[in-house]
Amino acid sequence: MCDLFAMSCNDEDRATRSLPIFSEYAGSNPDGWGVGWFKGNKAEVRRAPCRADLDERFYDSIDEARSRNLIAHIRYATQGEPNECNCHPFIRHYNGRDWLMAHNGWVTGAGGHPGAEGDTDSETIFHEIMDKVSEYQNSGTFRGKYQALKKAIKNVFDSYHGTIKLNLLISDGNMLYAFNHYSNKPMYMLRRSKSYGGAILISTKQLTDYENWEVIPKDRLLCINNGEIEILSSPFVF
Repeated sequence: MCDLFAMSCNDEDRATRSLPIFSEYAGSNPDGWGVGWFKGNKAEVRRAPCRADLDERFYDSIDEARSRNLIAHIRYATQGEPNECNCHPFIRHYNGRDWLMAHNGWVTGAGGHPGAEGDTDSETIFHEIMDKVSEYQNSGTFRGKYQALKKAIKNVFDSYHGTIKLNLLISDGNMLYAFNHYSNKPMYMLRRSKSYGGAILISTKQLTDYENWEVIPKDRLLCINNGEIEILSSPFVF
């Protein structure tokens, strides 16, 4: 059921140690891969509807991707065909910069957003979240991104009443946000000390057995700024 990876650093870095390990799980996620990172306000995304560990383009992307924030995904298709448009991460331009999102899980009833290129619930949810972020931030003077994202994620649960399994990684190139609402698929966080300062990795897999991967608390929005935890929200109430 898909797997997620993200990296937030205090300086531009690559994930050449972690992403090859991450790709070892592609055997159970054979329907696609994607790697997204940032060059200033612009996101670069490489995606393909095939197994990551069998695709040289995946390893080329690992070598190319240097950024303070990076999001990667390997896909097991539960909704939508195995094609490039349905591979994560998805991209949306908002307020002068690109945003990226990757999702693990499913939301019953979601689909058909007019801004979507593919036909997954995941892409629809991303566009609905960004619609709500825009709506919230434009509704008053003191409306920050963090509060806007909290409201937007809460809106997903208010809008859909079937099965909701929602693991999210979202970044605007400055901040990295993580949210876990999928009991059978926990998300883990690892802190690493680098020569340039802090780095934080997030994954649905513990990629090493010699480091301290911490479980991200369920139903709380984690905000990471340049390799340091900025805030962990109080638990969402649904």
